[in-house]
Amino acid sequence: MTRDIAARRHQAILATLDKQGSVTVEELAQSLDVSRETVRRDLKALSADGLLLVVHGGAVRHERSEASFASRRTVNRTGKEKIADLAVSLLGDGMTVLLDSGTTTEALARALARSDRKRLVVHTTSLENARLASRLADARVFLIGGEFDRNEDATSGAETLRAIARLSADIAFVSVGGVGPDGHLTDYTRAGASIRGALLGAAEQGFLMADASKFGLVLPSRIGGDAPFAGLLVDQALPAPIATKLAERGVAVRIS
Repeated sequence: MTRDIAARRHQAILATLDKQGSVTVEELAQSLDVSRETVRRDLKALSADGLLLVVHGGAVRHERSEASFASRRTVNRTGKEKIADLAVSLLGDGMTVLLDSGTTTEALARALARSDRKRLVVHTTSLENARLASRLADARVFLIGGEFDRNEDATSGAETLRAIARLSADIAFVSVGGVGPDGHLTDYTRAGASIRGALLGAAEQGFLMADASKFGLVLPSRIGGDAPFAGLLVDQALPAPIATKLAERGVAVRIS
């Protein structure tokens, strides 16, 4: 009987992951009406069977991968454009700017190309962002070197990290894969999180950007660890519990 009850919980957990991709321990404890310790044991058992991946505070689908770049462009495009406009407002003439690859930073590069900012120096890992930023009058644009990732249309890997370590910038903007219920800012891969963290560390001010589709999403790799950020740019107010956690971590949230 006990085994049957556990099996039903396991099925419910997997069904939740199939539907929403990620879930927290707290959410499962409430929906299944069991203790958090019971949920953690269930997740551990399912992880041992290769059916999910346990992350801090919850779980994600096993071998979960990010959607294609082309499909991500269509998700909450208006929200990303609002964030991009806010980011451009933070730029002054003559600044050196760092951009990662991502649909939100691509929206920023498009907004930048339409702006009246002068003499900017832009370093980016993204081929498309470099092309867009080059439309800005008086801009100098540099593509950060490294191994080419055809899925992201951008550079990545150890050589990219070494190139970023040699940079010094006024401001950096990086995209976020997920803003977890615990207030941690995360990415789909360790490699992606490393690149984004390095870009933040190479600038005097580092801003992260996340549209509402990222709120509550739990992903495996944290961006930047516990390093302080200048702020998180969003397109609408975060759920109160997440906003509280971010405030506790000293992350200032700016709403576009």
